[in-house]
Amino acid sequence: MKPSPVLAVALLATIGALALPVVVHAQAAGITRTDLQRSELSVPGREAVQVLVAFEPGIVAANHHHHGEEIVYVTQGALEYRLEGRAPVTLKQGDTLFIPHGVNHEVVNVGTGRSAELATYIVEKGKPLVVPASQRDARAAAAAFDVAGDSARIELRFADEYPLRPTLFDSAAAWED
Repeated sequence: MKPSPVLAVALLATIGALALPVVVHAQAAGITRTDLQRSELSVPGREAVQVLVAFEPGIVAANHHHHGEEIVYVTQGALEYRLEGRAPVTLKQGDTLFIPHGVNHEVVNVGTGRSAELATYIVEKGKPLVVPASQRDARAAAAAFDVAGDSARIELRFADEYPLRPTLFDSAAAWED
């Protein structure tokens, strides 16, 4: 009996889906993640996850969201947070930020040296911690940022395979089809 191509594709898709949470949370160039703890909560189906995330200068953690809330505490340097539907905000050591469930956001190290955050997530247990934003969501977020004329540009390097395009910082019109 020969295995069918459909069966082979289904098997590969299943294996890929099981590996996805590990791949999505893998280390990206310029970003170092140190998992500190993962604990079940008294709320059924929820867990708390704490991660120390360090960013090299100019690195962008591309547009993404989480299956729950994120509480950020900046431990070093300066990080700019770009939350969907809000103006960008720059936080320095000692500052905090609350990111609501499912809100797409990206983070840029705007400091001259290494920057870091302590990220505490209250998320759905068993789901991937980091979910890349879809292209449609990325285009909508791009329209919200119009920083043309900013002469104090920094060189941006994206840390993973889901970046917003660098032209985003030149003009929102670059996203028009």
